[in-house]
Amino acid sequence: MKQIYKSLVAAVGFAGLLSGCNSGDIPQAHKGQMFDRTGALALFQGGGGLDGPVLGPGTYWTGLYDELRVVDCSQSTMREPLESLTKDGVQFKLDVYITFSADCADDSVSGLLETLSPDETGVITSLQLYETYARPAIGEAVRETISPHRANDINERREEILGQIRGLFIKNMEQEDRKKLRVFEVVLSNLDYPDAMDQANTERAVQGVLKDKAIAERERVTAEIETTEMRKVLSQKQGAAEAARIDEIGAALRRNPEYLQFDIQQKMPEIYKAAGAQGNMIITAPNPQILVNPQANRTTAAAVK
Repeated sequence: MKQIYKSLVAAVGFAGLLSGCNSGDIPQAHKGQMFDRTGALALFQGGGGLDGPVLGPGTYWTGLYDELRVVDCSQSTMREPLESLTKDGVQFKLDVYITFSADCADDSVSGLLETLSPDETGVITSLQLYETYARPAIGEAVRETISPHRANDINERREEILGQIRGLFIKNMEQEDRKKLRVFEVVLSNLDYPDAMDQANTERAVQGVLKDKAIAERERVTAEIETTEMRKVLSQKQGAAEAARIDEIGAALRRNPEYLQFDIQQKMPEIYKAAGAQGNMIITAPNPQILVNPQANRTTAAAVK
């Protein structure tokens, strides 16, 4: 009996020696802490739970019963599709993309390990962190922002309201119990209107295009009318200027009739030559005031004073 007891103690001691060589890994972008457990060889005296400093990536001896509890510190992005009712009962949908990570300062890691239960691998994952801290905060921000507004208000103030959602979410994440999660970026997109409102928006856009087209056509016609009026005024001014010039010339010739006689006499050889070539005759007065040029195949006369 004594021999059996010795053999049993030796076997247990050998098993304990082998078990004492156990180790655990903390991957890159993770932090962890040793979790002290107990067992038969420790006479079930109880373990101290989380114990020792926060550990960075590496391999650590865990001893006979201890385990590593780990927090995922990597940066992740989650897409959250959300729905919310407006004040007048219209349901809006939108997608939210949140980029975040655990706050992996040593005290935050200890707080997370004390607050949340790791999965079967001993890791508190990004998904678990998101579902615990970020999802309730973004849902709350969307509901609080959209619910006081009517559907048409959201339709007209889309960018402003999306900015309000983002600001309220960031504010919600600053609450003390949510500071264990660090938010790097929030992107809101794909604000989805109900079908009836989509149709109304399309019709409104079409009407806007037609209105712009009508305005452009009206402006073109108005410009053409103004151009025509300006040309008419210009023509009238040009005619008035020409009439004034003729009046001035007539008045000048009446004051100086000898000039017209001299001019005719100077040009007379050419006139006679041209008229003779056509078989015509020119009759002039001693002091003519009006000269009628010869026409082909008929006699041209000049009026006298």
